[in-house]
This record gives sequence, structure tokens and C-alpha cells, in this order.
Amino acid sequence: MSEQKHEYTTEKEFVDEKFDIERSSVVLEEEENSPIPEVAAIVPNTDDPSLPTLTFRFWVMATGFSVIISFCNQFFWFRENPITIGMSVVQLLAYPLGKFMARILPSGILNPGPFNIKEHVLIALAANCAAGTAYAVDIIVIQRVFYEQNFGFLANFLLILTTQMLGFGLAGVLRRYLVYPAAMVWPANLVQVALFNTLHQDEQLAPGQWSRYKFFLVAFAAIFVYEWIPTFLFPVIGSIAWICWAKPDSILAAQIGGAYGLGVGAITLDWN
Repeated sequence: MSEQKHEYTTEKEFVDEKFDIERSSVVLEEEENSPIPEVAAIVPNTDDPSLPTLTFRFWVMATGFSVIISFCNQFFWFRENPITIGMSVVQLLAYPLGKFMARILPSGILNPGPFNIKEHVLIALAANCAAGTAYAVDIIVIQRVFYEQNFGFLANFLLILTTQMLGFGLAGVLRRYLVYPAAMVWPANLVQVALFNTLHQDEQLAPGQWSRYKFFLVAFAAIFVYEWIPTFLFPVIGSIAWICWAKPDSILAAQIGGAYGLGVGAITLDWN
């Protein structure tokens, strides 16, 4: 009888301990989750530590994208309308390239497994850090063009390096206040996180239900086809000034509703 009681007590303690662990896990997930519903719905609070990160694919694509994007953005920065390559371009290009490299590279150090979301995020982050133009370049250009001052390559290089490192250093110091707290919201980054999840997340779908990836491909194709209309074929729908159409001879209507006026009431069918 005493042995049965001891077994019952031991089993009960095991069940209680298991319940406490599960309850603490749920509480921990709730604490780590964002209190803002939009962020909690997009940003997952889970992690898979078994996924490889600093792989051969990462180093090749991160280095290549960083060099190309930093050169292009800085080179075209001096145009009246500068051409800028953003993080979204890297996200869309790195995904098929990563899948392609995972398929053709031999297994082992060069190819530790399928292309995963951590590699994808690190590649995009590395390229995004290099995509921003260095403001110190403006100082160097102004000195040479307007003041005919040239301090040499080494001085210019050190100026750019120190100012960039100062900016990244301040960003690192302020991470614990502006990034780590769950209440901190960066709306522009939510779009990027949603795209990462769309490309990599496995979803349990009901019959006839579209996945995020399928919806993204359909929307991408539709936007690509439609953008030819307002950009080249029918540019007038980019700004429909109906006030000017109502009174085409009125100067006041042109100043209020025209494309070169206040643009009040103007309708656009060009999402860009």
C-alpha cells in the first residue's frame, strides 16, 4: 500500500512539474511577444537554433550584394533624380539565388542544408547596411568642386570610415533601448519581416486556400503587368485632376487641382 502511494505521489509530482514547465513556457512566450497586435501577428517569437547562419552562401551573396549596391547607390547619388536600390530588391534576388546554390553546391561545408530564413535575413541586413550613402562623401565632393581642396585618398578614407563607424556604434549602443524592447515598433521593417515569413514559412492550408507565397507571386505578377499602363502606355492616369477637367480654362482650378499646383482632389491610379 505504501509503495502504491509512493508511486502515485511521484507520478503526481511529475505531472505537476510538467504542467509548471508548460505554463512557464506559455508565460515566457507571452512576455516576449509584442503587446501590439500588428507586430505580434507578423513577427514570430520563436527560434530554431539548429539553422546554419554564417554559411558559404551567406558570405558570397552578402559580399556581392553589398559591393554592388553600395557602388550603385553612391554612384547614382549625384544624379538630380538618384536611383536607389533598396532592401526589397536584395530580398527578392537572394531567395532564388540561395535556392539555386543550395541545389547545385556539393553537400558539406559549402552546402550545409536548404537555404533558410536566417541566411536570407543576414544577407539582406548586410546589403542594407551597405546600401546607405555615406554623408561624409558630400563633404569631400563640396571641398573639391567648390573650394578646390583635396586632402588625399587617405584623409578622405579615414573621414568616411570614422563617421560611418560612429553612426554604427551609436546604433549598437542604443539597441537595448530602441530595438530590444518588445514595445518598440519600426513600421517600415514589418513589411520586410512579412516578406521573409511569406517566402520561408510552411503553412497549414485548408483546401482551396491560398498560401502567402502564392498570393505574393500573383500580386507581384499583376503589379508588374499593370505598371506598364500608367508608366508608358497611358501616363495620364497617374494624376487625374478632375477639377481641371471641370474648368479647363480656369487658372484658379489649375492652381488648386493641377499636378503642378496644390493637387487638391487629384486621383491617381499609379500605386508607385
